[in-house]
Amino acid sequence: MDVNELDRNGKYFRHDSNFEKKITVIGWVIFLVLVFEDIFSRIYIADRIFVTKLLLVQGSLYAVYIRAGQIYLKIIRKDKLKDNHYMVLQIIKIVTAISLVTSMYHGLFFYIFAFMPVLPISLDVGFKKTIGYIAIGWLTQGLSRMLMLHWLGNSYFSGALSQEGYFLVIIVQYLLFIIICYVCGIIYDEYAKSQLENEILVERLGDKYVQLEQAKKEIQLHYDKLREANDQLKLSNKKLSSSVAEFFTLQQISQAITSIFDMNELLRFVNDAIIGVMGAYDSTIALCYGTKQKLRVQVSSIRDKKDLAVVSDYINSDVLKPPFLEGHSMIDNNVTAEKYPFTKGRNIQSLICAPLVVKGNVVGIVLIEHRIMDAFDNENVRLLEIITQQVSVAIENTRLYKQMQDLARLDGLTGAYNRIFFQDALEMEYERALAQGYDLSLVIFDVDYFKEFNDRYGHLFGDLVLKSISAYVMKNLREEDIFARYGGEEFVVLMPHTTLDQAGVKAEDFRRGIEGLSITDRLISASVTISAGVSSFPASAGRPTELIKTSDDALYQAKRDGRNLVRLAPIREC
Repeated sequence: MDVNELDRNGKYFRHDSNFEKKITVIGWVIFLVLVFEDIFSRIYIADRIFVTKLLLVQGSLYAVYIRAGQIYLKIIRKDKLKDNHYMVLQIIKIVTAISLVTSMYHGLFFYIFAFMPVLPISLDVGFKKTIGYIAIGWLTQGLSRMLMLHWLGNSYFSGALSQEGYFLVIIVQYLLFIIICYVCGIIYDEYAKSQLENEILVERLGDKYVQLEQAKKEIQLHYDKLREANDQLKLSNKKLSSSVAEFFTLQQISQAITSIFDMNELLRFVNDAIIGVMGAYDSTIALCYGTKQKLRVQVSSIRDKKDLAVVSDYINSDVLKPPFLEGHSMIDNNVTAEKYPFTKGRNIQSLICAPLVVKGNVVGIVLIEHRIMDAFDNENVRLLEIITQQVSVAIENTRLYKQMQDLARLDGLTGAYNRIFFQDALEMEYERALAQGYDLSLVIFDVDYFKEFNDRYGHLFGDLVLKSISAYVMKNLREEDIFARYGGEEFVVLMPHTTLDQAGVKAEDFRRGIEGLSITDRLISASVTISAGVSSFPASAGRPTELIKTSDDALYQAKRDGRNLVRLAPIREC
């Protein structure tokens, strides 16, 4: 359906081109039939002579009627039809149709068809505006009737009705047509009302649609903002979770620093913590040793011995000199084995290396590695630097703790354990020997004529003698043996898993070795001898105090026998 939107004020009308075409074509057919009917009536019914000029007039009127209809249909199909075009074309159609009917022999009875062009008007613009077209039709009918009578005379038209009958028929047809137009006008009014309501509804729906679109845009905007806020919250939550994990790790390391004083145990704990919080594949801590300050792997998560050996061999490579020598961290997310030889065979793609700095001096490095590229970022570097600061503090604390322990259990002059540590160690070893059933032997020796030696050479040289003897004994001890300065020039050696005879042999080795020492400083060169007493649990003693007493008694026996001797405690009676 092609619809032209026209308002009710006269500028534009509403037309259904299909309906208009049907009405127009029906009109063409009806008037063509009427023309042939008129020709038939004049020739055969009225027995009149056929007038050629009348036929020409009718043909011309019919042609004008058809052409006006064609123009009308063409305009309403293609474009909007303005009121002046509409009015002119409708008037032409009405005038030609009524004039054509008026020229017919029985035209009096066909005026109802002459007003067919008016019928669509009533449907287009309503009954009130149709009245003017009806009046034009009535005037056209009167004038054309007068002209035809004047031109052709009364004999060329049907004379079956009187003058009163003629007007009655005309009036009846007009009234009938007016009624039809009125009904069409009512239809138009209802249609116009419905259209107006529809237009209002459509307008309201349009407003609602605009509002809905606006609301949709606002909702989308709010949704985008909420999604952005949600993304920010997720990012913040991720950062917070990461921060919580970092805080927890740092707290664990801090607690470990205050509770773990063994260097290796502490570094193993820190190494595991680094892997956990950094998500690293491997982590290695290397410390400096020796006068040349070479790095040596202290702890590592690398379990394969061959891989660990490669790391140990290449840990001092030039590529790690920046963090080691210059004391700043390095990060590389595109690692190759050619550049980093210590990664050979492990498919390492990313690494971070951070120095361990104690009082301004680099004492080691922490090396973390991953098998994927771009695994680390600056945040990882920042966190590792914080951890290395704590580890550096831990290393210093461990060193200080070891110093304090050494001060507490070592003799300051000789480096041997002191008497307090020896007493504790004796009790512990005795309990173990008693529980596990093994022999525990004790050697006590002192330097022969040490007082005279001091008086002759001075206390400084006497101290050198004690240091030299201690160094020799410690060099020749087993790992499980305990060597201590018992007091003055007197020393003890506690020997687990050693029988009385075995301890005697070892004591004799000490005596001969010390006798052969040449103790010198810049001015003095001298040698010394020792006397030793040996006792053993359970052969010679049953308790720690008895072990000391019997060893001491054996020592005095060696002195009484001439010094520079080793004497064994007698076997006790069970």
